[in-house]
Amino acid sequence: MGHIEQGATESTGAQTHTGRRPMVEWVTWARAEWQTVRWLALLVLIHSLVYVFLVPPWQHYDEPGHFLYAAYIARGGIDAPDNVMVAREVADSMYRHGFWPPDVRPDLLSPRPPGIPTDQRLHPPLYYALMAGPLSLLRYLSVETQLYAVRLISAGLMVLTVLAVWRLIRVVLPTEPELAVIVAGLVALTPAFADLMSAFNSDVLMNMAAAAAFLGFALALRDGWRPTGLTLALVATLVALMTKRTAAPLVIPLLVALVWGAWRSRIRWWVYLAGAVIALGGLAVSGFEWTAEGARSRPWLATLEQNYFRAEIVPWLQSWLNWERAWPLYLSTIGVAHNHFWARLAWGHIPILPPVGDWLFAGLSVAALVGLARGWFDWRHTWPLWLQRWFWLCLVAVIAAWIALLGRLHPLPEGVSPYIPRGRYLYWAMVPTMWLLVMGWRHLWPERWRSHARYALIAIFGVVDLAAIVTLAMYYYQ
Repeated sequence: MGHIEQGATESTGAQTHTGRRPMVEWVTWARAEWQTVRWLALLVLIHSLVYVFLVPPWQHYDEPGHFLYAAYIARGGIDAPDNVMVAREVADSMYRHGFWPPDVRPDLLSPRPPGIPTDQRLHPPLYYALMAGPLSLLRYLSVETQLYAVRLISAGLMVLTVLAVWRLIRVVLPTEPELAVIVAGLVALTPAFADLMSAFNSDVLMNMAAAAAFLGFALALRDGWRPTGLTLALVATLVALMTKRTAAPLVIPLLVALVWGAWRSRIRWWVYLAGAVIALGGLAVSGFEWTAEGARSRPWLATLEQNYFRAEIVPWLQSWLNWERAWPLYLSTIGVAHNHFWARLAWGHIPILPPVGDWLFAGLSVAALVGLARGWFDWRHTWPLWLQRWFWLCLVAVIAAWIALLGRLHPLPEGVSPYIPRGRYLYWAMVPTMWLLVMGWRHLWPERWRSHARYALIAIFGVVDLAAIVTLAMYYYQ
Protein backbone atom coordinates (compact mmCIF):
# COMPACT_ATOMS: atom_id res chain seq x y z
CA MET A 1 0.00 0.00 0.00
CA GLY A 2 1.42 3.39 -1.02
CA HIS A 3 2.01 6.37 1.21
CA ILE A 4 -1.05 8.22 -0.03
CA GLU A 5 -3.28 5.22 0.48
CA GLN A 6 -1.95 4.67 3.99
CA GLY A 7 -2.65 8.28 4.91
CA ALA A 8 -6.12 8.07 3.47
CA THR A 9 -6.94 4.81 5.23
CA GLU A 10 -5.71 6.10 8.56
CA SER A 11 -7.43 9.46 8.23
CA THR A 12 -10.77 8.29 9.61
CA GLY A 13 -9.22 6.90 12.74
CA ALA A 14 -6.93 9.87 13.22
CA GLN A 15 -9.85 12.24 13.14
CA THR A 16 -12.09 10.02 15.27
CA HIS A 17 -10.01 10.36 18.39
CA THR A 18 -8.75 13.89 17.80
CA GLY A 19 -11.33 15.15 20.27
CA ARG A 20 -10.14 12.57 22.86
CA ARG A 21 -6.48 13.54 22.79
CA PRO A 22 -4.91 14.29 26.15
CA MET A 23 -4.61 18.01 26.76
CA VAL A 24 -0.80 18.02 26.50
CA GLU A 25 -0.91 16.20 23.20
CA TRP A 26 -3.57 18.56 21.87
CA VAL A 27 -1.57 21.64 22.89
CA THR A 28 1.54 20.25 21.17
CA TRP A 29 -0.44 19.56 18.01
CA ALA A 30 -2.03 23.03 18.07
CA ARG A 31 1.36 24.72 18.47
CA ALA A 32 2.78 22.82 15.51
CA GLU A 33 -0.22 23.74 13.38
CA TRP A 34 0.01 27.39 14.39
CA GLN A 35 3.69 27.53 13.49
CA THR A 36 2.88 26.23 10.02
CA VAL A 37 0.07 28.75 9.64
CA ARG A 38 2.32 31.64 10.63
CA TRP A 39 5.16 31.00 8.21
CA LEU A 40 2.87 29.88 5.39
CA ALA A 41 0.72 33.01 5.76
CA LEU A 42 3.81 35.24 5.85
CA LEU A 43 5.30 33.71 2.70
CA VAL A 44 2.01 33.91 0.80
CA LEU A 45 1.53 37.52 1.87
CA ILE A 46 5.03 38.51 0.71
CA HIS A 47 4.48 36.72 -2.59
CA SER A 48 1.11 38.43 -3.10
CA LEU A 49 2.58 41.83 -2.31
CA VAL A 50 5.08 41.35 -5.13
CA TYR A 51 2.17 41.13 -7.56
CA VAL A 52 0.28 43.95 -5.83
CA PHE A 53 3.04 46.49 -6.41
CA LEU A 54 4.63 45.06 -9.54
CA VAL A 55 1.53 45.44 -11.72
CA PRO A 56 0.80 49.12 -12.51
CA PRO A 57 -2.60 50.61 -11.70
CA TRP A 58 -5.59 49.41 -13.74
CA GLN A 59 -3.67 46.59 -15.41
CA HIS A 60 -5.90 43.74 -14.22
CA TYR A 61 -9.11 42.30 -15.63
CA ASP A 62 -11.81 45.00 -15.45
CA GLU A 63 -10.04 46.72 -12.55
CA PRO A 64 -11.16 50.26 -13.48
CA GLY A 65 -14.80 49.21 -13.57
CA HIS A 66 -14.57 47.36 -10.26
CA PHE A 67 -12.92 50.35 -8.63
CA LEU A 68 -15.53 52.79 -9.91
CA TYR A 69 -18.44 50.65 -8.68
CA ALA A 70 -17.05 50.65 -5.13
CA ALA A 71 -16.01 54.32 -5.37
CA TYR A 72 -19.54 55.30 -6.43
CA ILE A 73 -20.98 53.52 -3.38
CA ALA A 74 -18.39 55.20 -1.15
CA ARG A 75 -19.51 58.60 -2.46
CA GLY A 76 -23.21 58.10 -1.89
CA GLY A 77 -24.38 55.56 -4.47
CA ILE A 78 -24.14 54.81 -8.17
CA ASP A 79 -26.07 58.00 -8.97
CA ALA A 80 -24.15 60.34 -6.63
CA PRO A 81 -23.43 63.85 -8.01
CA ASP A 82 -19.63 63.57 -7.89
CA ASN A 83 -19.45 60.25 -9.77
CA VAL A 84 -18.42 62.07 -12.93
CA MET A 85 -15.50 63.59 -11.05
CA VAL A 86 -14.14 60.28 -9.77
CA ALA A 87 -14.58 58.74 -13.22
CA ARG A 88 -12.47 61.57 -14.63
CA GLU A 89 -9.81 60.96 -12.00
CA VAL A 90 -9.66 57.29 -12.89
CA ALA A 91 -9.56 57.99 -16.63
CA ASP A 92 -6.75 60.50 -16.17
CA SER A 93 -4.81 58.03 -14.01
CA MET A 94 -5.30 55.33 -16.64
CA TYR A 95 -3.87 57.66 -19.28
CA ARG A 96 -0.90 58.64 -17.13
CA HIS A 97 -0.07 54.98 -16.45
CA GLY A 98 -0.13 53.98 -20.09
CA PHE A 99 -3.42 52.09 -20.16
CA TRP A 100 -4.32 53.53 -23.56
CA PRO A 101 -2.01 54.17 -26.52
CA PRO A 102 -0.30 57.59 -26.38
CA ASP A 103 -2.55 58.97 -29.14
CA VAL A 104 -5.74 58.06 -27.24
CA ARG A 105 -6.69 60.55 -24.55
CA PRO A 106 -9.98 60.45 -22.61
CA ASP A 107 -12.30 63.45 -22.74
CA LEU A 108 -12.05 64.93 -19.25
CA LEU A 109 -14.09 68.06 -20.02
CA SER A 110 -17.34 66.49 -21.10
CA PRO A 111 -20.27 66.67 -18.63
CA ARG A 112 -20.68 62.94 -19.17
CA PRO A 113 -18.27 60.48 -17.51
CA PRO A 114 -15.47 59.28 -19.80
CA GLY A 115 -15.74 55.82 -21.29
CA ILE A 116 -13.94 53.38 -18.96
CA PRO A 117 -13.86 49.61 -19.45
CA THR A 118 -15.86 47.90 -18.13
CA ASP A 119 -19.03 48.78 -16.21
CA GLN A 120 -19.50 46.32 -13.34
CA ARG A 121 -22.73 47.70 -11.89
CA LEU A 122 -24.73 44.70 -13.07
CA HIS A 123 -22.92 42.48 -10.55
CA PRO A 124 -24.23 41.81 -7.00
CA PRO A 125 -23.21 44.66 -4.68
CA LEU A 126 -21.77 42.68 -1.73
CA TYR A 127 -18.08 42.96 -2.65
CA TYR A 128 -18.35 46.59 -3.68
CA ALA A 129 -20.25 47.57 -0.53
CA LEU A 130 -17.49 45.98 1.57
CA MET A 131 -14.73 47.71 -0.39
CA ALA A 132 -16.58 51.04 -0.22
CA GLY A 133 -15.68 51.24 3.48
CA PRO A 134 -11.90 51.62 3.08
CA LEU A 135 -12.36 53.71 -0.07
CA SER A 136 -14.56 56.11 1.87
CA LEU A 137 -11.83 56.58 4.47
CA LEU A 138 -9.27 57.26 1.71
CA ARG A 139 -11.45 59.24 -0.65
CA TYR A 140 -9.35 62.42 -0.41
CA LEU A 141 -6.15 60.64 -1.44
CA SER A 142 -5.19 59.94 -5.01
CA VAL A 143 -7.07 57.20 -6.83
CA GLU A 144 -3.80 55.29 -7.22
CA THR A 145 -3.33 55.25 -3.44
CA GLN A 146 -6.91 54.09 -2.99
CA LEU A 147 -6.39 51.35 -5.56
CA TYR A 148 -3.26 50.00 -3.92
CA ALA A 149 -4.98 50.09 -0.51
CA VAL A 150 -7.80 47.83 -1.68
CA ARG A 151 -5.30 45.64 -3.53
CA LEU A 152 -3.75 45.02 -0.11
CA ILE A 153 -7.11 43.68 1.02
CA SER A 154 -7.03 41.33 -1.94
CA ALA A 155 -3.61 40.12 -0.83
CA GLY A 156 -5.09 39.36 2.59
CA LEU A 157 -7.93 37.42 0.99
CA MET A 158 -5.35 35.47 -1.02
CA VAL A 159 -3.67 34.48 2.24
CA LEU A 160 -7.00 33.26 3.61
CA THR A 161 -7.61 31.32 0.40
CA VAL A 162 -4.29 29.50 0.63
CA LEU A 163 -4.79 28.78 4.34
CA ALA A 164 -8.21 27.32 3.55
CA VAL A 165 -6.56 25.02 1.00
CA TRP A 166 -3.90 24.01 3.53
CA ARG A 167 -6.50 23.28 6.17
CA LEU A 168 -8.61 21.29 3.72
CA ILE A 169 -5.74 18.95 2.84
CA ARG A 170 -5.01 18.53 6.56
CA VAL A 171 -8.62 17.39 6.93
CA VAL A 172 -8.54 15.07 3.95
CA LEU A 173 -5.09 13.54 4.56
CA PRO A 174 -4.13 14.35 8.17
CA THR A 175 -1.11 12.02 8.13
CA GLU A 176 0.56 13.96 5.30
CA PRO A 177 1.29 17.48 6.57
CA GLU A 178 3.90 18.07 3.87
CA LEU A 179 1.33 17.43 1.16
CA ALA A 180 -0.96 20.08 2.66
CA VAL A 181 1.81 22.68 2.44
CA ILE A 182 2.67 21.63 -1.11
CA VAL A 183 -0.91 21.84 -2.41
CA ALA A 184 -1.37 25.21 -0.71
CA GLY A 185 1.93 26.35 -2.20
CA LEU A 186 0.87 25.28 -5.68
CA VAL A 187 -2.25 27.42 -5.39
CA ALA A 188 -0.16 30.39 -4.28
CA LEU A 189 2.38 29.85 -7.08
CA THR A 190 -0.12 29.52 -9.93
CA PRO A 191 0.87 32.73 -11.75
CA ALA A 192 -2.44 33.70 -13.34
CA PHE A 193 -4.31 33.00 -10.11
CA ALA A 194 -1.82 34.93 -7.98
CA ASP A 195 -2.02 37.82 -10.45
CA LEU A 196 -5.81 38.02 -10.29
CA MET A 197 -5.92 37.53 -6.52
CA SER A 198 -3.75 40.60 -6.05
CA ALA A 199 -6.13 42.78 -8.07
CA PHE A 200 -9.13 44.88 -7.08
CA ASN A 201 -11.73 42.50 -8.44
CA SER A 202 -14.84 40.81 -7.05
CA ASP A 203 -13.40 37.46 -8.18
CA VAL A 204 -11.02 37.67 -5.21
CA LEU A 205 -13.78 37.47 -2.59
CA MET A 206 -15.68 34.86 -4.60
CA ASN A 207 -12.61 32.63 -4.93
CA MET A 208 -11.80 32.91 -1.25
CA ALA A 209 -15.39 32.06 -0.30
CA ALA A 210 -15.37 29.11 -2.71
CA ALA A 211 -12.17 27.74 -1.13
CA ALA A 212 -13.77 28.03 2.32
CA ALA A 213 -16.90 26.32 0.97
CA PHE A 214 -14.89 23.33 -0.24
CA LEU A 215 -13.32 23.07 3.21
CA GLY A 216 -16.86 22.91 4.56
CA PHE A 217 -17.78 20.26 2.01
CA ALA A 218 -14.83 18.09 3.09
CA LEU A 219 -15.80 18.44 6.75
CA ALA A 220 -19.40 17.53 5.93
CA LEU A 221 -18.30 14.42 4.05
CA ARG A 222 -16.00 13.35 6.87
CA ASP A 223 -18.11 14.26 9.90
CA GLY A 224 -21.68 14.41 8.59
CA TRP A 225 -24.07 17.22 9.40
CA ARG A 226 -22.12 18.74 12.24
CA PRO A 227 -22.30 22.48 12.91
CA THR A 228 -18.77 23.44 11.84
CA GLY A 229 -18.71 21.87 8.39
CA LEU A 230 -22.36 22.52 7.64
CA THR A 231 -22.23 26.18 8.63
CA LEU A 232 -19.00 26.80 6.75
CA ALA A 233 -20.34 25.12 3.61
CA LEU A 234 -23.62 27.05 3.62
CA VAL A 235 -22.30 30.48 4.64
CA ALA A 236 -19.27 30.41 2.32
CA THR A 237 -21.41 29.28 -0.63
CA LEU A 238 -23.89 32.06 0.11
CA VAL A 239 -21.08 34.65 0.20
CA ALA A 240 -19.75 33.38 -3.13
CA LEU A 241 -23.23 33.56 -4.70
CA MET A 242 -23.82 37.05 -3.35
CA THR A 243 -20.47 38.16 -4.74
CA LYS A 244 -20.69 37.02 -8.34
CA ARG A 245 -23.00 34.96 -10.55
CA THR A 246 -19.96 33.01 -11.74
CA ALA A 247 -20.26 31.09 -8.47
CA ALA A 248 -23.71 29.69 -9.36
CA PRO A 249 -22.32 26.22 -10.28
CA LEU A 250 -20.94 25.99 -6.72
CA VAL A 251 -24.46 25.00 -5.71
CA ILE A 252 -23.93 21.61 -7.39
CA PRO A 253 -21.06 20.38 -5.15
CA LEU A 254 -22.88 21.94 -2.19
CA LEU A 255 -25.95 19.78 -2.83
CA VAL A 256 -23.78 16.72 -3.37
CA ALA A 257 -21.94 17.35 -0.09
CA LEU A 258 -25.20 17.85 1.79
CA VAL A 259 -26.66 14.59 0.49
CA TRP A 260 -23.52 12.57 1.19
CA GLY A 261 -23.09 14.22 4.57
CA ALA A 262 -26.58 13.11 5.54
CA TRP A 263 -26.30 9.55 4.15
CA ARG A 264 -22.97 8.20 5.38
CA SER A 265 -23.42 4.70 3.92
CA ARG A 266 -23.29 3.68 0.28
CA ILE A 267 -26.21 4.65 -1.92
CA ARG A 268 -27.46 2.43 -4.73
CA TRP A 269 -27.23 3.75 -8.27
CA TRP A 270 -30.99 3.73 -8.78
CA VAL A 271 -31.41 6.09 -5.80
CA TYR A 272 -29.19 8.65 -7.55
CA LEU A 273 -31.17 8.20 -10.77
CA ALA A 274 -34.52 8.55 -9.02
CA GLY A 275 -33.32 11.59 -7.09
CA ALA A 276 -32.08 13.30 -10.25
CA VAL A 277 -35.38 12.61 -12.06
CA ILE A 278 -37.42 13.91 -9.13
CA ALA A 279 -35.24 17.02 -8.75
CA LEU A 280 -35.32 17.88 -12.46
CA GLY A 281 -39.02 17.16 -12.64
CA GLY A 282 -39.71 19.39 -9.65
CA LEU A 283 -37.64 22.18 -11.19
CA ALA A 284 -39.45 21.83 -14.51
CA VAL A 285 -42.87 22.04 -12.84
CA SER A 286 -42.05 24.82 -10.36
CA GLY A 287 -39.86 26.89 -12.65
CA PHE A 288 -41.57 26.76 -16.02
CA GLU A 289 -45.02 27.17 -17.51
CA TRP A 290 -45.83 24.86 -20.40
CA THR A 291 -47.98 26.37 -23.15
CA ALA A 292 -48.78 25.57 -26.78
CA GLU A 293 -45.84 27.77 -27.80
CA GLY A 294 -43.45 25.88 -25.53
CA ALA A 295 -41.93 26.49 -22.10
CA ARG A 296 -41.50 29.86 -20.45
CA SER A 297 -40.17 30.85 -17.05
CA ARG A 298 -42.52 31.42 -14.17
CA PRO A 299 -42.44 34.89 -12.58
CA TRP A 300 -40.07 33.95 -9.74
CA LEU A 301 -37.59 32.40 -12.14
CA ALA A 302 -37.96 35.28 -14.60
CA THR A 303 -37.06 37.69 -11.81
CA LEU A 304 -33.98 35.62 -11.00
CA GLU A 305 -33.02 35.56 -14.69
CA GLN A 306 -33.29 39.32 -14.96
CA ASN A 307 -31.67 40.35 -11.69
CA TYR A 308 -29.00 37.66 -11.26
CA PHE A 309 -28.31 35.45 -14.26
CA ARG A 310 -28.94 38.23 -16.81
CA ALA A 311 -30.06 35.61 -19.34
CA GLU A 312 -33.29 33.77 -20.14
CA ILE A 313 -32.98 30.09 -19.33
CA VAL A 314 -35.29 28.68 -22.03
CA PRO A 315 -33.42 30.26 -24.99
CA TRP A 316 -30.17 29.38 -23.23
CA LEU A 317 -31.12 25.70 -23.05
CA GLN A 318 -32.37 25.67 -26.64
CA SER A 319 -29.08 27.15 -27.85
CA TRP A 320 -27.19 24.09 -26.61
CA LEU A 321 -28.92 22.06 -29.33
CA ASN A 322 -27.07 23.98 -32.06
CA TRP A 323 -24.11 21.56 -32.04
CA GLU A 324 -22.99 22.30 -35.56
CA ARG A 325 -22.23 25.90 -34.75
CA ALA A 326 -21.27 25.42 -31.11
CA TRP A 327 -18.72 22.61 -31.43
CA PRO A 328 -15.89 24.68 -32.99
CA LEU A 329 -16.51 27.33 -30.35
CA TYR A 330 -16.25 24.71 -27.61
CA LEU A 331 -12.86 23.59 -28.88
CA SER A 332 -11.62 27.16 -29.09
CA THR A 333 -12.93 27.95 -25.61
CA ILE A 334 -11.24 24.92 -24.04
CA GLY A 335 -7.86 25.94 -25.45
CA VAL A 336 -8.19 29.62 -24.58
CA ALA A 337 -9.59 29.01 -21.09
CA HIS A 338 -6.94 26.43 -20.21
CA ASN A 339 -4.11 28.74 -21.25
CA HIS A 340 -5.61 31.69 -19.39
CA PHE A 341 -6.26 29.59 -16.29
CA TRP A 342 -2.55 28.86 -15.89
CA ALA A 343 -0.36 31.16 -17.93
CA ARG A 344 -1.91 34.54 -18.82
CA LEU A 345 -1.38 37.75 -16.85
CA ALA A 346 -2.91 41.22 -16.52
CA TRP A 347 -5.94 41.53 -18.85
CA GLY A 348 -5.04 38.14 -20.28
CA HIS A 349 -2.78 39.65 -22.92
CA ILE A 350 0.59 38.77 -21.37
CA PRO A 351 1.61 35.11 -21.87
CA ILE A 352 4.22 33.37 -19.75
CA LEU A 353 7.04 31.64 -21.66
CA PRO A 354 5.09 31.38 -24.94
CA PRO A 355 4.44 28.82 -26.28
CA VAL A 356 6.36 26.64 -23.81
CA GLY A 357 4.18 27.67 -20.89
CA ASP A 358 0.98 26.63 -22.64
CA TRP A 359 2.40 23.27 -23.68
CA LEU A 360 3.83 22.70 -20.21
CA PHE A 361 0.50 23.08 -18.44
CA ALA A 362 -1.30 21.14 -21.16
CA GLY A 363 1.13 18.30 -20.54
CA LEU A 364 0.62 18.50 -16.78
CA SER A 365 -3.15 18.36 -17.25
CA VAL A 366 -2.97 15.32 -19.52
CA ALA A 367 -0.52 13.62 -17.15
CA ALA A 368 -2.86 14.26 -14.23
CA LEU A 369 -5.81 12.74 -16.09
CA VAL A 370 -3.78 9.60 -16.84
CA GLY A 371 -2.65 9.40 -13.22
CA LEU A 372 -6.20 9.79 -11.92
CA ALA A 373 -7.41 6.98 -14.17
CA ARG A 374 -4.64 4.74 -12.86
CA GLY A 375 -5.06 5.79 -9.26
CA TRP A 376 -8.78 5.23 -8.97
CA PHE A 377 -8.38 1.46 -9.28
CA ASP A 378 -6.28 1.55 -6.09
CA TRP A 379 -8.14 4.28 -4.21
CA ARG A 380 -11.54 2.64 -4.46
CA HIS A 381 -10.19 -0.30 -2.45
CA THR A 382 -8.02 1.56 0.05
CA TRP A 383 -9.79 4.85 0.75
CA PRO A 384 -12.69 5.11 3.21
CA LEU A 385 -16.08 5.89 1.68
CA TRP A 386 -16.08 9.57 2.60
CA LEU A 387 -12.70 10.09 0.94
CA GLN A 388 -13.86 8.33 -2.20
CA ARG A 389 -16.81 10.69 -2.20
CA TRP A 390 -14.46 13.66 -1.81
CA PHE A 391 -12.69 12.50 -4.98
CA TRP A 392 -16.00 12.28 -6.86
CA LEU A 393 -17.17 15.65 -5.50
CA CYS A 394 -13.98 17.26 -6.82
CA LEU A 395 -14.52 15.63 -10.19
CA VAL A 396 -18.15 16.79 -10.28
CA ALA A 397 -17.12 20.35 -9.37
CA VAL A 398 -14.46 20.55 -12.12
CA ILE A 399 -16.84 19.14 -14.74
CA ALA A 400 -19.55 21.57 -13.62
CA ALA A 401 -17.06 24.45 -13.87
CA TRP A 402 -16.17 23.58 -17.46
CA ILE A 403 -19.78 23.04 -18.51
CA ALA A 404 -20.70 26.40 -16.98
CA LEU A 405 -17.78 27.99 -18.83
CA LEU A 406 -19.02 26.61 -22.15
CA GLY A 407 -22.47 27.76 -21.16
CA ARG A 408 -21.26 31.36 -21.21
CA LEU A 409 -21.21 31.03 -25.02
CA HIS A 410 -24.98 30.58 -25.04
CA PRO A 411 -27.35 31.70 -26.32
CA LEU A 412 -25.25 31.98 -29.44
CA PRO A 413 -25.61 35.46 -30.96
CA GLU A 414 -26.80 35.78 -34.51
CA GLY A 415 -24.36 36.96 -37.16
CA VAL A 416 -21.39 37.54 -34.85
CA SER A 417 -18.92 35.40 -32.95
CA PRO A 418 -19.55 35.21 -29.19
CA TYR A 419 -17.04 36.30 -26.59
CA ILE A 420 -14.70 33.44 -25.72
CA PRO A 421 -14.71 33.17 -21.91
CA ARG A 422 -11.38 33.12 -20.10
CA GLY A 423 -9.98 30.72 -17.55
CA ARG A 424 -10.63 33.03 -14.59
CA TYR A 425 -14.26 31.91 -14.68
CA LEU A 426 -12.99 28.50 -13.52
CA TYR A 427 -11.20 29.79 -10.43
CA TRP A 428 -14.10 29.08 -8.11
CA ALA A 429 -13.11 25.44 -8.69
CA MET A 430 -9.38 26.03 -8.07
CA VAL A 431 -9.40 23.81 -4.96
CA PRO A 432 -10.75 20.64 -6.61
CA THR A 433 -8.71 21.35 -9.74
CA MET A 434 -5.46 21.52 -7.80
CA TRP A 435 -6.35 18.50 -5.68
CA LEU A 436 -7.01 16.38 -8.77
CA LEU A 437 -3.86 17.68 -10.45
CA VAL A 438 -1.67 16.74 -7.49
CA MET A 439 -3.23 13.33 -6.93
CA GLY A 440 -3.11 12.47 -10.61
CA TRP A 441 0.48 13.68 -10.93
CA ARG A 442 1.62 11.60 -7.96
CA HIS A 443 -0.04 8.40 -9.11
CA LEU A 444 1.43 8.80 -12.57
CA TRP A 445 4.80 7.73 -11.17
CA PRO A 446 5.98 4.40 -9.74
CA GLU A 447 5.35 4.11 -6.02
CA ARG A 448 9.00 4.54 -5.03
CA TRP A 449 9.15 7.90 -6.85
CA ARG A 450 5.89 9.41 -5.63
CA SER A 451 7.33 11.09 -2.56
CA HIS A 452 9.75 12.96 -4.83
CA ALA A 453 7.27 13.71 -7.61
CA ARG A 454 5.42 16.27 -5.50
CA TYR A 455 8.62 18.28 -5.03
CA ALA A 456 9.22 18.22 -8.78
CA LEU A 457 5.72 19.62 -9.30
CA ILE A 458 6.15 22.53 -6.91
CA ALA A 459 9.57 23.21 -8.44
CA ILE A 460 7.92 23.51 -11.87
CA PHE A 461 5.35 25.93 -10.52
CA GLY A 462 8.03 27.92 -8.73
CA VAL A 463 10.06 28.34 -11.93
CA VAL A 464 6.99 29.39 -13.92
CA ASP A 465 5.96 31.82 -11.19
CA LEU A 466 9.43 33.39 -11.23
CA ALA A 467 9.18 33.61 -15.01
CA ALA A 468 5.81 35.37 -14.61
CA ILE A 469 7.30 37.98 -12.26
CA VAL A 470 10.18 38.61 -14.65
CA THR A 471 7.75 38.81 -17.57
CA LEU A 472 5.65 41.45 -15.81
CA ALA A 473 8.72 43.47 -14.87
CA MET A 474 10.05 43.43 -18.44
CA TYR A 475 6.64 44.18 -19.97
CA TYR A 476 5.85 47.19 -17.83
CA TYR A 477 9.23 48.61 -16.84
CA GLN A 478 11.75 47.79 -19.55
